Parts: sequence; structure tokens; C-alpha cells
Amino acid sequence: CQLGIPALVTLFLCLTAQLPQPAQAADGFQFTVSSSARSVLERELAGLQALPIYQQEIGQLQEEFGGGSDAATEQAGGPSNLGEKIKAGALSAVLPGAGQYFNGQHQKAYIFAGVEVAVWTAYFVFDTQADNRMVTSREYGLIYAGVSGDHNSDYWQNVGRYMSSEEYYDALAREARALGEPLPPFPTGDDTWIWVNDDRRRDYLMVRADANRAYDRRDFTILFAVVNRAVSVVDAVLGAGDDDQPGVATGVLGLNLAVDVNPVWKDPGGRCLLTRRF
Repeated sequence: CQLGIPALVTLFLCLTAQLPQPAQAADGFQFTVSSSARSVLERELAGLQALPIYQQEIGQLQEEFGGGSDAATEQAGGPSNLGEKIKAGALSAVLPGAGQYFNGQHQKAYIFAGVEVAVWTAYFVFDTQADNRMVTSREYGLIYAGVSGDHNSDYWQNVGRYMSSEEYYDALAREARALGEPLPPFPTGDDTWIWVNDDRRRDYLMVRADANRAYDRRDFTILFAVVNRAVSVVDAVLGAGDDDQPGVATGVLGLNLAVDVNPVWKDPGGRCLLTRRF
């Protein structure tokens, strides 16, 4: 039989759209296309594609019958980049910036590594500062309250709350009587103290307060370390693999999985595409 040019193009695109052959028609009949007929159609279409009048129609038919290329489908059908993304993310989890260096993004690697060094430098500076001030406060107690020996943190707090160990004992005794409990032992030896005046005791409390604030700042720097590490991991995962595949593309159970995210502040979004080629 003879086919018109549009019909010939349509038939060829239907055949090249990877439809199963033979196909079952709605009325129960089956049709098959022989290899020789297919070759004839291919030669005819090759000649038609050179004609400008039919190029636009061919493009429309390819899009209609699934012959066009979708960017997300091409990403999903490409090679898997999951291994590279996992490796880059693991490197950044161990050392921020290492994943970026693995991806070839050296400038980003230096930035994340520099932030990490700055964070831990601040951590040790605050820790040393806090320890020094705490030692200074205990020396204050030794000089102006007669404290001696090694004691726990609760003891040093009580030294700042009460002018003397006798005053501290009186407070414990009142509490024990109110609760009907036995009286605590009276402090003796290294457990005793007495401040020369209230101003020295207040100075002692101020130095201890400065030490505690330094400890708080030290602990707060850990939050910056966690945030820097998390951002480095996410950036390393997104930057790993090919430039044409910013997301994750891999094969799962014979299917092609592509996950892409757009982590921007104004309009964040993402997509997950699952495809299978026949």
C-alpha cells in the first residue's frame, strides 16, 4: 500500500517510540511490522527529514509519541552518581571541606575547612579562659576565705553563697529540722571557711560568673561546628557527580531514580522522578 508523507512519518514515530511488537488491537487483531518494511520506512523518513516543510511536524510528532527528550528523564537514564555523592558526603562528615575538595571545588573546601578551624580554635580559647578564671576564683577563696584542700563544685558554690561555714551549717540545720531529718555534721578542718568581708565574697562570685560564661560560650561553639558540618555535607552531596546531574541519579530494582533539590531561600523545592525504559 502507499502512504502519504504525514501518515508515513506518524507510523514511523509510533514504531520507533518503543511500542511492544506485536501489539494487541482493540478489536482482537494483531499486527506485526517486518524488518524489511521498517528499513523502507527508515530510508523514506531520512529523506523527508531534509525537507524544511516537514521538520516542524516531525518534531511535534516526536514530542506527542514520547520520542522527545526530557531533562529529568535523561538524568534518570544516565549513569548512577550515587556512589560519588555518598563518598563526598562521608568525607565532609569527617572533615568539612573534604567532600568539596573531592568534587574539585577547592575554593569551597578552603572556606568550610577555615570555618572548622576557626570554630575549634574558639572552643579551646574559651575553654582555657574558663579554666583560668575558675582557678583564679579558688585562689580568691584560699586567700580571703581561708579555704584549703580539694573540693567539688557544690562546695565552691556554697563558699560564694555564705560568709562562713558556720552560716552554711545553720542553713542546713534549719532545713533538716523543718523536714524532720537528722542534723548534718558540723564542718571542720578543710571544710571550713570565713570571708574577711562581703566585698571579697562578691568579687569571688563575679570571677566564678565570668568563668561560667566562658564555659557557656565554649559549649555554644559546638553548635557552629555541627551546622558547618551539616552544610558541608549537603553541599558536597549536591556538588558531587556530573554537572548535568545536580541531584542523585541511580538505578533501583530495574528502575531509574532521579532526585533533585533546589535549596534556595526564596523558592525552595525539589522533585523525585522514577522512570523505566522499555
